Amino acid sequence: MTVEKKFRLSIGYHNSSDVEELRDALTETDIKVMSYDQDAQRCFDNAIRLEADIVLMSPDCLGYRTAILQDLLFYRARPIPVIGWTDARTDDGRNMMANGAAGYITLPLDGVQTSKFVNMVHEVIDRERRRRAQGEISLATRDTVPDAKGTSWQSKVIAVYVPKGGGSHRTTTAVNLSVVLSHLTMGNQSTLLLDFDQTKGDCHTMLGYILSSEMQIALQRNLRVIERGLYDLIINAGVRYPMQGTSVITLQMIRNYLVDSPAIPESQLDFLPGLMRPSDNGSMEFGNRKMILEMARTLIQQVRRAYSFVVIDLGQDFSSPLHEAAIREADDILVIVPPLMTAVLDTRYALQSLERYFGDLNRFRLLTTGFDPGFGLTEKEMVDMLGLPLVATIPFDPMVAAQSVNSHTPYVLTDPGPLGTAMRALGAMYLPHLKEVFKPKNKSISNFSIKRLFIRQA
Repeated sequence: MTVEKKFRLSIGYHNSSDVEELRDALTETDIKVMSYDQDAQRCFDNAIRLEADIVLMSPDCLGYRTAILQDLLFYRARPIPVIGWTDARTDDGRNMMANGAAGYITLPLDGVQTSKFVNMVHEVIDRERRRRAQGEISLATRDTVPDAKGTSWQSKVIAVYVPKGGGSHRTTTAVNLSVVLSHLTMGNQSTLLLDFDQTKGDCHTMLGYILSSEMQIALQRNLRVIERGLYDLIINAGVRYPMQGTSVITLQMIRNYLVDSPAIPESQLDFLPGLMRPSDNGSMEFGNRKMILEMARTLIQQVRRAYSFVVIDLGQDFSSPLHEAAIREADDILVIVPPLMTAVLDTRYALQSLERYFGDLNRFRLLTTGFDPGFGLTEKEMVDMLGLPLVATIPFDPMVAAQSVNSHTPYVLTDPGPLGTAMRALGAMYLPHLKEVFKPKNKSISNFSIKRLFIRQA
């Protein structure tokens, strides 16, 4: 009976006789030899091109360098762990493991080493794929992500709020921050984006979604359609609320209303679309303020247990039940203020009301967007007038921001310039191990190096 081949192997070898012996030994296993070469770089290229699951490499093959081990392990499309193939009389195996190899076997090859290799293939492929999928590995730092239970970082609910609408980039900030926290090349953490704007949500448009009733536009613009979202969740839960109360809001129930996961490719981002029509907020259910507030708070409490980060985009009126729920349940409230005196003063007055309504402003943070020092209003002046700590300044680049919205592609995935860099640095505030990677760069830094990290090359 022929054994089904499950795992694809590329080999970098020193002696051809060793390869033939190994191929014979693997005949009755589930490992298929896809390629073998004496040149380390060609072995690397073969592993990528032939979609190998694992590589067996000798440190004595031509052109071997330790960087190959990590380049394969942190390959963007999938982890390709390397197992060393070394002489038993040397320390080469331990040296390879110190530089990123998943393990090693020794020569001469015998039944013990073959069995060890087969078991190791199964173990390390499963382990590295699981670590990548669970966000334990950062492609940005090429290292293990520190445990959230330690002191490095904490899971959080982050509300993105603006007291004055128009030109504040609130939704843009919420969407791009969610992508930084969740994307494979950046935070790679499980993240949920909640669109809680009770007037009308727009997060779905920025992520490339449109109502299912707009099929013609969806086809023209290559958009994905939304079948359901927060509005449908509230309508359906509202029917059962009189009998069951907030117990109707469970994690399993919430997941039925999310878009298909992930919300964007190569990420751990889930997304709950908000109220997509201006008339949604006028439905009968939204007349029951107590019900909406309780259900919204329960929803946030449920999802925060399942995700490393929950980012909530909410509208202006903090007394609206969806907005109030987000503010009450959030760990951080990012108050978005553009460098305009009207916006600063409106925010100042709103903060006075917020303090009276919620008790204190300890969780509120200032984030200024669309900033340019030439506008005549400094960051210090804004901080002095608002009395909030400044956590980030997002620069002014209307071309990049507009292209991002119109192409339905968050700019943190495409922009190597000041705007994308500043937003990635904001994400690093919540994942401190990324700070050195995402800290704002000066203009002397090469765009090429930044592009290689974040932008998929053709």
